[in-house]
Amino acid sequence: PNAEYVPFLFTVKSLLAKGEGSEFKPGFTWGGEFEVPSYRTGGFLDPKGRGMYSGYDQAVALPALQADGKGGQEELFKESNKVFDIGKGAIEMEVNKVNSELGEIGGVFVSKQPSDTDMGAKA
Repeated sequence: PNAEYVPFLFTVKSLLAKGEGSEFKPGFTWGGEFEVPSYRTGGFLDPKGRGMYSGYDQAVALPALQADGKGGQEELFKESNKVFDIGKGAIEMEVNKVNSELGEIGGVFVSKQPSDTDMGAKA
């Protein structure tokens, strides 16, 4: 309730987690770094129809503004030039419960990773 919705992609791509000890038991902790792909792929089109490899090069009604070569060019380029970023994230996990019969573990984790940059426009 009363929260802001933000694009979020949870991933642990290329995670190499390490921990102390050799067995999953309550209190066992481990973690590591991983890659975070861009929330949106190159085929995504923003509300103005601009994308990385499809869609318009720029928003409609902006060509005259971009063609004059004057102020505001950097801001317009940032909005129109879409990029696919891969960032770095980190995660820490701790085992709280072990169910040997089912081969399951339960616990908590804390993950820190970059959020959506709107394919570079917000970076």
